[in-house]
Amino acid sequence: MASITTGPTREQEHRTGPGAIFDNEVTLGRMMVAPAVLLILLLVAYPFLRALWLSMTDLEVARAATGNFIGPENYVNLWDRSIFREKVFVNTLVYTLGAVPIKIVLGLILALVLNRKTIPFINLLRGIVLLPWVIPASLSILVWSWMFEPTYSVINQALVAINFPGAPYLWLGRPGLAFFSVMLVNVWRGMPFFAVIYLSALQNVPRALEEAAMIDGANVIQRFRYVTLPWIMPVIMVTSLFSIVQTSGEVQIVQVLTRGGPFNTTHVLGTYAYQQAMLSGKLGEGSAISLFLFPILLLVIILQLRYLQREV
Repeated sequence: MASITTGPTREQEHRTGPGAIFDNEVTLGRMMVAPAVLLILLLVAYPFLRALWLSMTDLEVARAATGNFIGPENYVNLWDRSIFREKVFVNTLVYTLGAVPIKIVLGLILALVLNRKTIPFINLLRGIVLLPWVIPASLSILVWSWMFEPTYSVINQALVAINFPGAPYLWLGRPGLAFFSVMLVNVWRGMPFFAVIYLSALQNVPRALEEAAMIDGANVIQRFRYVTLPWIMPVIMVTSLFSIVQTSGEVQIVQVLTRGGPFNTTHVLGTYAYQQAMLSGKLGEGSAISLFLFPILLLVIILQLRYLQREV
């Protein structure tokens, strides 16, 4: 009896055809992530390693092209400098630990408000909320500098009109007020980002869980405490981590509004690194300043990632 010869199956054609290279899931996965890995290596890893190396040298502008390797001497010298230890370092910690929790709380409150569909023109309000974050930083900070102007600013004019005690204020000319002012602008710019992210998380909370809590007699606060908050907590942790890293490296707001003044009372690591590296030409020292908080930030990242792993 003659044997019947059949053609290749559809699966065999797929494996031997032009798409055979993509049949291996591991190979396909590596090809998909290769562009992202390449960008990270070029735009993150290399600049970081380069800055780390420069922080270990005494490189200065108009001197040797590479500088001499001096180890951790830049870090030791910085900590021995009172202006760095007592003002720059402390200001950065206060600025970060003060602004980030405020942005988290206000962003969450704003997200809860925007999550209510009964508010008129809710979609328009959600778009308006994003404006402080969308507007270019240089433009918005410049407007704030006009608002803080001591004589003709809208803030001082409003305070004078209501006979507020002590008005008008020298917002950017007094140490305490200047630090408060730059932190206020940071909160104003960062809060919309938190609000939009939290709004997205709130809309993904299962309605069944909230209804079950209502049937059990839980009030609004209890439903938020035991249902909503645990559900969105991973999102809060990720956004807080992002904000801590970004706020601790703040440059634009302080540089435009005060340039570290008055009397170095608003200098943070970013502005002080810019001053030493770009204006004074001490590239090695500037790199050390920019990386000074890296061990603390790395510890925070590790702790938060371990928390997220446990939650997942």
